[in-house]
Amino acid sequence: MVKEWIRLLDSKGLENMGKAIEEIGTTKSCITGSVLKDTKKILIEKGLDAAEIFAAQLSGTDQNTELSRVLEICRKNNLGTEAIAQILDKLTVIESGKW
Repeated sequence: MVKEWIRLLDSKGLENMGKAIEEIGTTKSCITGSVLKDTKKILIEKGLDAAEIFAAQLSGTDQNTELSRVLEICRKNNLGTEAIAQILDKLTVIESGKW
């Protein structure tokens, strides 16, 4: 499963992605599939700053809190757009602890 996530990542990118996945950890995610899909689209088209602004616009919701936390962890670990998109694709699996 992890092999499909790591395409196009160098060794430093893999290390950073692993750190981010560990930090995201297992939680009870409340982010809907449509919000993840919209966030990924914005991330790819406009970048991480725009994706974080989108998450902030969900203010007052549990989705905002969790999505903002995940994006901040990705930023802190210097992940590129491809790696963040892969994390968003697999967020439910990551947070279930089955990754």
